Amino acid sequence: MTRPAAPPARGRFALPDVAPRALARVARLDAVLLYRNRTALFTVFGLPLLFVGMLAPMRGQDVDGVDGALLQGTGHLAFFLIFVVFMNLVTVFTTRREDLTLKRLRGTALSDADVLGGSVLTAVAVYAVQAVFLLVVLGTVFDGRFPADPLLLVAGLAAGAAIFALLALTVSGLTPNAELAQLTVLPIMFGCMLGGGVMFPLDTLPDAVHAACRLLPLTPVVEITRTAYFGQDFAGASEHAALGLAGGWAACAQSFAVLAAWLVLGREAAKRRFRWEPRRG
Repeated sequence: MTRPAAPPARGRFALPDVAPRALARVARLDAVLLYRNRTALFTVFGLPLLFVGMLAPMRGQDVDGVDGALLQGTGHLAFFLIFVVFMNLVTVFTTRREDLTLKRLRGTALSDADVLGGSVLTAVAVYAVQAVFLLVVLGTVFDGRFPADPLLLVAGLAAGAAIFALLALTVSGLTPNAELAQLTVLPIMFGCMLGGGVMFPLDTLPDAVHAACRLLPLTPVVEITRTAYFGQDFAGASEHAALGLAGGWAACAQSFAVLAAWLVLGREAAKRRFRWEPRRG
């Protein structure tokens, strides 16, 4: 008599096939919980609105050959990933791990991808709404333009969302409890703020520092976003020459290569560090 095969063990982190209906149910639950959490609502909606307000003093100033408000605004398109995707998901995953919600969900028919992907889907959907809102503000209030290459813009922002979701999984696994979640995200947040080219052009930095900053996870997203929006080369070229559609993709090839490397590193780090159960000791 043969013994029935045991079900495969589930490791710390895996991404099997996604069930769209289950993913949508988890995403809807996440949206309800986000609405009920005032602190999370402020992080997701309040802080980005404050950054939009910071654009007004830059209006009309020539910075790096373009209007200062538009330059910073396109940087904010990328930087909002820090608040909406990264910081939000670190808090969500850490809190649900510590109160055993993740463990209970994992004991249901939901796959790992359904449990985690629903939260990511909600965060990305909120970010998409914010990105569209900011593009409308740039085009109307600040006399901007429609993005020169919308497809390039979407590709860069989508890659950035995937990377910061993976980084959120990693950092949540390193975060001891929900109370410390707002502290463990700070190194990545400040590193991306200071070295991502959001607040000021990286061309003003020494060559060695400039080259190092271009390897941060946010910098290539900023480069792609600005290149796609202005139709000029903001991916490492200080002269920012005008580009056609094909030229924009070619100019961003190195930026996409850096993003690809971060996707690989982020996936491996998430597989090793993400935890489904509370940390012990």
